[in-house]
Amino acid sequence: MRFENEIEVAQPPKELFAFLTDVERVAPCLPGASIDGRDGDDYTVRIPWAVAADTARLNAEGRFYKSARVEERGDAVLVTFGLREGASARLAKGFNRLEVTFTGAAATRPATASGDGAEAETIREMREQIASLEARVRELEARQPAGAAHAPAADAEAAAAADADAGTQPAAEAARAARGAAAQHDDHDAGQTGAPRLQIQGFADVNLSASSQKGSHTSFALGQLDLFLTSRLSEKFDVLSELIVEANRSNQFTFEIHRLLLQYTPNDYLRLGVGRSHTAIGYYNTAYHHGSWFQTTANRPFIFAFESKGGILPLHNVGVQAAGRVPGAPWGLRYVAEVGNGRASRSPLDAPVQTALDENNHKAFNLGLFARPKTVPGLQTGFSVYRDRLAPANAPAVGQTIGAGYVVYQNARYESLNEFVLMRLASNGRVYNTPAFYTQLSRQFGSYRPFFRYQYINVPADNPIHSDVGRRNGPAFGVRYDLTDFAAFKAQYEHTSRRRLSALDELFLQFAFTF
Repeated sequence: MRFENEIEVAQPPKELFAFLTDVERVAPCLPGASIDGRDGDDYTVRIPWAVAADTARLNAEGRFYKSARVEERGDAVLVTFGLREGASARLAKGFNRLEVTFTGAAATRPATASGDGAEAETIREMREQIASLEARVRELEARQPAGAAHAPAADAEAAAAADADAGTQPAAEAARAARGAAAQHDDHDAGQTGAPRLQIQGFADVNLSASSQKGSHTSFALGQLDLFLTSRLSEKFDVLSELIVEANRSNQFTFEIHRLLLQYTPNDYLRLGVGRSHTAIGYYNTAYHHGSWFQTTANRPFIFAFESKGGILPLHNVGVQAAGRVPGAPWGLRYVAEVGNGRASRSPLDAPVQTALDENNHKAFNLGLFARPKTVPGLQTGFSVYRDRLAPANAPAVGQTIGAGYVVYQNARYESLNEFVLMRLASNGRVYNTPAFYTQLSRQFGSYRPFFRYQYINVPADNPIHSDVGRRNGPAFGVRYDLTDFAAFKAQYEHTSRRRLSALDELFLQFAFTF
């Protein structure tokens, strides 16, 4: 949320009205954002993983506003404020934010027949729209049980009418935005449904890489084209999907549905999802998806490399998941539970994610808890336990247990990511342990963010599933430079020591952007 004193919008009033009264266009300012609740004319916008970053700024005063407050409600961040006398506010959509603009009331004079015809016409149109909305409110209130009418809505509309009479548009527009949202929700409650609206956000990257690996070549490469799709079906149902197009090492394009979830969210304590999703193992896999623009570095930590890139964790799963707040628990405690097909192990030639057919009747499950204490904004810590039974061809069954724990601290300036994973495979009375961890640190300096990461993984040579991985460890460092709010350049050097193999030195240059 960004507060400013003044801004000019070079658009006709009708277009602004149409935009501000379309809540579904205003609310999804971050991928996955959605309207999650309503109390009178107050709407809660849910932004996944949103956290109020600085307790020192939770209460603020300004020239045109007072008692501005930011607070967390589950996964949502709620902003409330009061207007000072003679001030007005308007809502605008930024790429990854909602912007509230405060302005002082301008001195106005009545429009006359001899001049200011355009101003008089604007005021007339505003009054007509307010009258139409008032009629709609009366119609909707008539459908509700006695006492269900929302007094704040009427107050907001009365204020809008007064401001319209005074010739100040911003407050009237903001009130109409709230009233349009109310009408939309009431329409849904009354059983009048329209077609869902599909929201699409694109992410992509272009890379140049060089490696000391024998037989490799310095190459330019298109990264992933990631299409992130969301759609609100009703107040409690929504759809989330992620479609990936990328070129393989044969220079052929491949297409894959990496996520497709139908979600039901009745309250903060329960969110049910069915479909294909990212497994909630640790932190990185659910915090950073396929868009490279989101992450600080040019690539993911190796332990969280995707299955198609040689990663050993089951990072995608097809099945059912449940997540939400733990009722009455301290520290912002939340849970996640998942049941699905798990990862394929029968043959290296099989697709690793079992999207359509499980290779056995046993289902994988994952349980996790994590905390976001309000006393330390930006801190998140948690753990998860994943269990599955693998069935490699012509070999004994393998029991798989994956434990993961993490401590993460992030705010606008600092980033500290720390995760540890232990994969335990058990087969024929033998146990094979694979420990792995990484630490990533960065700090923002204006548009620059230098970073450092150290990572380690050690797979036993006789591991029955991943014996080709071996031990890998080493540092990576570089810098990310934000070209604009929507594009970044990254330069990264990585050194990797390998068991019984020569060390690798790699250079990555990347342009990552969203559109």
